[in-house]
Amino acid sequence: MTHSDPNSFRDDSLSERQRLQWELLTSFGIITQLFEDRARRVLPADLPRPLFSILNHFVRLGGDRTVTDLARAFQTPQPGMTKSVQKLLDRGYLRVEGDPEDARRKRLFITDEGAAAHRKALMGLGPDAELVFGSWSTEELAELQKPIFRLRRWLDENRETRADAGPDAKS
Repeated sequence: MTHSDPNSFRDDSLSERQRLQWELLTSFGIITQLFEDRARRVLPADLPRPLFSILNHFVRLGGDRTVTDLARAFQTPQPGMTKSVQKLLDRGYLRVEGDPEDARRKRLFITDEGAAAHRKALMGLGPDAELVFGSWSTEELAELQKPIFRLRRWLDENRETRADAGPDAKS
C-alpha cells in the first residue's frame, strides 16, 4: 500500500480502520503538544495552563469541588492537585470552606478574582485561537466540534474502561 499523505501511518500490516485509528491517536498527541506549547506562551505567567485548566473547570461546571474531586476529574495524583489548589488559594482565585456534612473535608469555590483571572486569560487566548482557526468558517468549526465532543464525552464517561492490551500493558 502506497501512502501519498506524508503524515500517514506507514504499516502495511494494519487494516484501513487500524491505520486510521493510529493516525488519529498520533494526531491528537501532536495537537496536544502543539497546543500545550501555544498556551504556555500565551497564558499569563501567574496562570500557567494547569492552573488555568482548574479555573476553567470551575467556570465551565459551576459549583464547588474538593481536592479529591479535582484530582479525579484531572486524573492526577492528589498531592499534585493539592499543590496546584494551594497556588490558586494563595492568589485568591479559589476560597475554601469547611464541609457542613464532614468536618474533615474542605469545599473549594472559585472567587470573583479567580473568575476575572480566568476571563482575562481566556481573552488573552482569543487572538491565538483566531489565528489558529481564522481560515475556518463557523460551519466548519461546528462540524469539527461534533465528533470531538462525542470523543470527549466517551472518554470522560469511560475513564476506567481499558481494553486488555496483553501481559506487558500497564494497568
